[in-house]
Amino acid sequence: MRSPLPTLLLALLLACDGGASDSEAPVTEVPSARCGDGTLDSDEACDDGADNDDLLPDACRTTCLLPSCGDAVVDAGEGCDDGGALGDAGGDTSGDTGETGGAPETGPLGGDGCSDVCAVEPGALEVEPNDAPAEATPLGDLGHGALPADDVDCWSFSVAQCGALRVTEAGPCGSALTMALYAPDGSRVAAGAPGADGCAVVDPVDQPGARWVEGGDWAVCVQAVNGGGVPGYTLDVAFVASADLDAPLGDDLDADGEPDSCDADRDGDGVLDLDDTCPDVSNGPDTVLALGSTGYVRTWLAAGPFTGDPSADTCRPAEEVRVGEDAADFAPTVGDPAGVDTGADIAWRAHLLTTDAFDFNVDYATVDAPREGYAMVYLWSDTARALTLAVGADDGVFAWWNDTLVLDVASCQGVNADQFQAPVDVIAGWNTLLLKVRDQGGGWGHSARLLDEAGGAVTDLAPALDPAGLWRPDQTDTDGDGVGDACDDD
Repeated sequence: MRSPLPTLLLALLLACDGGASDSEAPVTEVPSARCGDGTLDSDEACDDGADNDDLLPDACRTTCLLPSCGDAVVDAGEGCDDGGALGDAGGDTSGDTGETGGAPETGPLGGDGCSDVCAVEPGALEVEPNDAPAEATPLGDLGHGALPADDVDCWSFSVAQCGALRVTEAGPCGSALTMALYAPDGSRVAAGAPGADGCAVVDPVDQPGARWVEGGDWAVCVQAVNGGGVPGYTLDVAFVASADLDAPLGDDLDADGEPDSCDADRDGDGVLDLDDTCPDVSNGPDTVLALGSTGYVRTWLAAGPFTGDPSADTCRPAEEVRVGEDAADFAPTVGDPAGVDTGADIAWRAHLLTTDAFDFNVDYATVDAPREGYAMVYLWSDTARALTLAVGADDGVFAWWNDTLVLDVASCQGVNADQFQAPVDVIAGWNTLLLKVRDQGGGWGHSARLLDEAGGAVTDLAPALDPAGLWRPDQTDTDGDGVGDACDDD
């Protein structure tokens, strides 16, 4: 004969259920056989009998447990309660089942808009699909999401021109994330990985692509290391001034402390690049030609490159006359023709440097070595005097002072300041300095200045790029091709 005990236990369990079989709330413990009888037993935290409920706020649960954070019911003192299942607060709902067939994670997690103490987390919640920058969820200052296995979450935000941005994963960080930063054109410019605290970060100090950025809509995409799942994460984006970072500046043509990528007036001539006929050569109304603070010539006419001329001694410039340096009326200015080489017309161009040495490779390395280039300047002196011309050259160099050859260097070396010297007679008025520099391979350039009898730098000479006087850069475009005379090869 069957014992009635199992039937009796089953009836008691059904009586204690209180209808919880239709509830979606998680049951975290099996209730005792006496739960629901209205009597508080020693192993029960509460028992309101028929009023036990898993859906009503602040009710004694059908497990005879007190309401608590993580039971999927918003009770008094709670701003939210997602039960710990991924995405229940409105984020990535695909996380509810893990997308891999597993059961959802339970217990308060945080990082999905509802914290581990059932407080509302400020910020945006991810919205799927957001697996690519073009589908990114707007981030604002904070964003919360979850990553099932092999998932990618992308977030978008706007960045001001030339600022720097730092993207961090707010702690505590339990699962390792990687980050990828995308510029408005969709190119990936920086990456982030977990730091010493386990939280991923894109740091502009370490990532050049995250500083001095272009303005516009950017995106950051996150993914779990090795494609694993992340139950919840929070992203924080902060914008800082690039100039405040202890990081390299980058190219800065006019040395104004703002890199060229962010400078609306790259050459610092007082004319915005949009209106400048030579945005990389100072040719604006505010430019005044002058020697460098230590006397180096930083204002040059230059012509080149010339190639194919044989040298009698490897690095010595060729004897071939290319620009009319032997003519009595040789006095070029900006835009004048300088000859033809390798099938192209060559003109005299203006070069206003921000450094003491002229690097020919910047603009004239269009042909292979051996090759040659010319550089010339007009120098005004108020008085006649005897000075010393000091030149550094890579490699060999001819130097003419007032049409007289004063230096003939045949050796190969880099640009060493003041390495080659020659006495020169400076006349009161305009003087001319012409250099012909040969490159046998590698570096190619020169430096030049005048020294007094004591070897000190002469700084009171006034340079010009026109034999008629103190040429001032301007926006003139004589041939109307949209390129100013100061930088026009044609």
